[in-house]
Amino acid sequence: MNEPPKRKHESSQELIRAVWEEARDLVKRLEGSTVQRFSVEAGDTKIEIERRAIMGSAEQPAVFTTAAGATDGDGEAAMDSRHPIKSPLVGTFYRSPQPGSPPFVNEGDVVDAGQTVGIVEAMKLMNQVQADQGGKVSQILAEDGDWVEFEQTLMLIEPAG
Repeated sequence: MNEPPKRKHESSQELIRAVWEEARDLVKRLEGSTVQRFSVEAGDTKIEIERRAIMGSAEQPAVFTTAAGATDGDGEAAMDSRHPIKSPLVGTFYRSPQPGSPPFVNEGDVVDAGQTVGIVEAMKLMNQVQADQGGKVSQILAEDGDWVEFEQTLMLIEPAG
């Protein structure tokens, strides 16, 4: 049976509201990304968002965490000064620019601030993951093709110096 016209209008409004909320949340997750244009269509409604990359983002402080089981000579936990590179959004993580290509980086590689170290695909958009500081890649935590969450640590970098 067909819905009465009022019901169709209400469900259409609910769909628009839901799409708008999802788009708004995605924009928040894309802060500082290289995405230039994003559009979503639902029925007769189209939402378009255009963002410009933010240059010169603020430096993030070094993160110090206790390494599990590591101790110094006095039996106190040693501090881990490696810097995390985190996913800018939810999606599929890729270590290389395309299938069959060598990865952007491997463990032990030295990277510069701003260098691309991976890609996160979200809604058919490829978003570059860039090192926000230079150093040596000490550990890659996400595998090629892994589903990653917003701000999930993808790899750890030993700061230069």
